[in-house]
Amino acid sequence: MMRVYKTVRLAYETKLWLDQLIIYREKQLQQEMKKGIISELEAKMQSQYGDILDGISFNIVMKVSSGSVLEQAYRYCEAQEFSDEEWSEIERRMIREIKNCDFQSETTVTPRLYLDENILDGLEQYRYKFKINEKGKSLPRLSYIIKLVVFAFLDKLKKTGEIE
Repeated sequence: MMRVYKTVRLAYETKLWLDQLIIYREKQLQQEMKKGIISELEAKMQSQYGDILDGISFNIVMKVSSGSVLEQAYRYCEAQEFSDEEWSEIERRMIREIKNCDFQSETTVTPRLYLDENILDGLEQYRYKFKINEKGKSLPRLSYIIKLVVFAFLDKLKKTGEIE
């Protein structure tokens, strides 16, 4: 699994949604850390790779980032296998959400995302999936695809009550 850095200019609302997802995942991670996930992972690594790790100190660092929650959102969307009609409905809800919150006065942000190469490729493929077949229409921007994927995942978490 190769990982790459990708800098993408995102709309302000996309960054806010990513921040909501980061807070959500950080809370989950903290709970797992209290249960001893790091010690458990270190023990598994030591038992599985004992010969290689003998005499080596290692630390496991777990971090929630914009890239990691974007990957989670992408995997969710892939698992759902949304139809074109479902994507259109998600897009309509997203547009309503943006109008209701009036993000228009805010600026854009340009985070540096650290992503699995396969997920970045998958996001790029969505650009072709969502292309409007009209003359002169270009592919949707990657930033728009990211916004749609992040909103789809956040919307699901809100509907299930996992996020307010």
